[in-house]
Amino acid sequence: MTIDSIITEWTYRLPKGYPTTDSDYNILRNVLSEMTNLSEDDRDKIVNQAKGIADKGGDETPTTSRFSELNVSSTLIDQIQQTYDNLPDNKKQAFDTHYRRHSIESFVKQGYFPFKDFYWITDQSKAAGGMGRGEIQTLLAVQDSKSGGTSQHDVVLPEGEWEIKEVGKVGAKAKTFRPAAIGMTQQGDLLSKIQDFFNDIVIPFSQMADPYETLKDVVDDHSWERLADFIAILNQTFVPLIPNVTTGREISYKTGWQSMFIAFKKMHDIFWKTNFDTDIQDTRLSIKSNDKQSSYWITDDDYNKIEKNSGGDDSVDIHIGNSVENENSNSVIWFNRIKRSTYIATPDSIILELNQIKNKFFADILGLIVYDVQQPGRPVITPANEWAVVSVSQGMWVFGLKITYDDTYTFIQLQS
Repeated sequence: MTIDSIITEWTYRLPKGYPTTDSDYNILRNVLSEMTNLSEDDRDKIVNQAKGIADKGGDETPTTSRFSELNVSSTLIDQIQQTYDNLPDNKKQAFDTHYRRHSIESFVKQGYFPFKDFYWITDQSKAAGGMGRGEIQTLLAVQDSKSGGTSQHDVVLPEGEWEIKEVGKVGAKAKTFRPAAIGMTQQGDLLSKIQDFFNDIVIPFSQMADPYETLKDVVDDHSWERLADFIAILNQTFVPLIPNVTTGREISYKTGWQSMFIAFKKMHDIFWKTNFDTDIQDTRLSIKSNDKQSSYWITDDDYNKIEKNSGGDDSVDIHIGNSVENENSNSVIWFNRIKRSTYIATPDSIILELNQIKNKFFADILGLIVYDVQQPGRPVITPANEWAVVSVSQGMWVFGLKITYDDTYTFIQLQS
C-alpha cells in the first residue's frame, strides 16, 4: 500500500477534499487503520505530521497536501503551497472559501479573483507537458478539474476537456496561439496542397529564362496582354514566397496567405472569366514523311475542319501555326496544370480548408479559455467562430482572434 493511495482515499472521504478540521484527521487515522498494519504509535506519528506537528525522534513520513488532487507534479504542488503560504490572511480566507468550488462559467464570470496570484505558476518540464500560465489558476478554482498532462487537453472535467491558452504580446494588437500537436501541418492539408502548386507551377515558371517569350507561342495573340498580367501576378506574389512555402516553416498572414488568396482570385478572373483559357493552343497537326516527323500548332476550328472532311473529296483551308518544339510542349503541360489547379478554379476553397483545420481543434474540446497577457489572471471563454487560422510558424498553424485583425485581411474575416 503506497502513501499516494492512502492520501487519495483520505482526501476522497473529506467533505472539501482537503483537511480543515480536527475531525478530518480522525478520518486519516481510520484510513490508516483500514489500509495498513501500522501500530497505533506509527499511525499517531503520521497523523501528527499531517497536522504539521514535528516528531523529532521519528523517521520522516511524506506529508500530504490538498493540492495532490490536481494531478500535477510535486514541483508545481510546492510552488502552489509556497504561493498560498505567502498570501495575507484575507486572501487565504477567500482562497479557502472558493477553492475548487466553481464551474467553468462561474470561474470565468467572477470566480477567478481569489486565484489571480497563482496565474504565473508554470512547469515547463517535459513530464508536465509544458503547462502554461493560467492552467494552475483554473485547476485551483474549478470543481472536479484535473490536469490533462501530456495525453489530454489542459483541463479535464468529468464531462469533457478544456484547452487553456495565453494569447498576445505586450504592445501587439493581434492575439494568437499555436494549438500544440494537433496544429502541426501534415500531408494532405492546405499547406501540402499549396506546396504542390508551387512545385508544379511556380517553381517551373521561375526557371523559365523569359516566361513571356516562352509562353506566348502557345497563346493566341489577342490574349497576350492577359498572359502578361498572369505572369506579373506569379512574379510579384508567388515567386518571392518559394523559400517560405517549400520549407513550410514560416508563412505570414500579410505577405503570405493574404497575398496568395488575393492573387488566386486575380488569376481566376484572368483565366476563367475571359477567353484566356480557350486561347491556349494545345491542338497540333503531326506530319510524318519517311523517317521524319514534325508537329505544328493549329486551332480547334481547323482541327474540326480536318476531322469533318477527312476521307472526303473537298479540300479545306487551315492555318498552320508555329512548329511544336520541346519547349512548346512543356508550356502546354504547364498551362494544363494551371487549368487543373483547384485554387485558381475556386479560390474560396482555401477558406473552406482553413475552417477544416480550425474546426478539427475545436471539435475535440468543450471550449477554449484564453488569458490575455495584457490582463494577467483574467480568463475569457471564446467560441470557435471568433478565431481564424492566420499563419504558419515553426511548422505549425497559428490561430488568431479575428477581431484583432483589420477587415483588409479577407482570408481571415471570411473564416466562419
